[in-house]
Amino acid sequence: MDSIRSGTLILILLLTSAAAHSDEVKRDAWMNKMSTALPSAFCISGQFFRECFEVSQDECEGAATSAVRFCLQKYKDQIPKVLIQPKDGGHWGKIIDDCTVEAYEKALQTKRISNSKCNDPSHWR
Repeated sequence: MDSIRSGTLILILLLTSAAAHSDEVKRDAWMNKMSTALPSAFCISGQFFRECFEVSQDECEGAATSAVRFCLQKYKDQIPKVLIQPKDGGHWGKIIDDCTVEAYEKALQTKRISNSKCNDPSHWR
C-alpha cells in the first residue's frame, strides 16, 4: 500500500507545508486543512481509491471524509498543539494517511474491485 499512497503523501506534505506562513502551524488549523484537503486528494479521478472501489465521487469523498475525521480524532491528543513544518506536518500527515487508508478500505471492503491493476500496487506509484 505504500506505493498506492505515495502520491497522496506527497500531496499531504505540500498541503501541510503550504498551510504555514511561518514554520509553525497550530494543531486545529492543521487538522482543519487535513479534514478538507485529504478526502479530495483521495478521490481524484484516476486515483486508487476511485478506480479500485465501486463508488461515485460523492461516495468516495463521504467515506474518505469519515475516515479522515475518525483518524484525526483518534490521534488528536498525540498531535502537538503547534506543529513545526515541514517535519511535524509530514510525520503526522503520514500517520493520518495510513490510518485513513485503513479505515477507508475497511468501510468499503464490499465495494473493492479485484483485478490485476487494483491488486498490483506498482500500478499506483
